[in-house]
This record gives sequence, C-alpha cells and structure tokens, in this order.
Amino acid sequence: MDVGVNAAGPFSQRVLTLTRTWPNVTVQKADCGRGAALVSAGCQVVHLHGGDEAELLLGEKSVARLSPVLGESGRAWLDDRSVRLRLDGDSDVRMLLSLLSLAIKGCVDDECHGNDPWCRIGRSAAVC
Repeated sequence: MDVGVNAAGPFSQRVLTLTRTWPNVTVQKADCGRGAALVSAGCQVVHLHGGDEAELLLGEKSVARLSPVLGESGRAWLDDRSVRLRLDGDSDVRMLLSLLSLAIKGCVDDECHGNDPWCRIGRSAAVC
C-alpha cells in the first residue's frame, strides 16, 4: 500500500484502507502533485489532497445527473466533470465510496476522457 504518497488526514487514510481490497483499484501519487490518487483502468478517478479533501472525476453526465442532490447536501462542490468533498466523518467516507463506483464506471465507459488536468489543483497548474 505504501507507494510513497501521503494522504495526511485520518478520513483520507480510511478511504485508502477501505479500497485496498477493491479489484483493479491501485494507489499512486496524484498527477497534480498533491496527495494520493486512486486509479482504475489507468485513470486517476480520485485525488486525496492534503488533509481530508477529495476530488472525484465523475464525468459530465454523472455530475449533471447528481448535481441537484449533491448541491443541496452542502457537502460537495461541483465542477463540470468532478466533485470535491470535505471528509469530516464516516458518512462523508461512505459518500465518497459510493461516488467512487460511479467514477470507476465513467472511466471504463470513457466518459472522463483520460487524465487531462481535471482536479482544481491540476487545472490551476496547467493554466499559463
């Protein structure tokens, strides 16, 4: 499990522990350079940034479909293709794990269009 990445917060560590046995999910350093990434089918579908912050690459269709519910929850911040969560408790970890299944499906269905800069940190680093 130790691949030289750091997901400093306790809830981020819990996510890494719970997904350790998921088939075809691995951990590597996030492409944005900050924290750990969960990878499925060669696509970084989750970034666990410092502390207990996570971003999931869901794809435009999934974000559009879930935006009314996630937006009203007050627990998620939505972008065109991704969702950012603050992990403050076990319910947030459960929500991330549920969304992770969608992210993996989106990656397999190629809805996410590869690993171009999609997280907010990666996008800001890619802007000239």
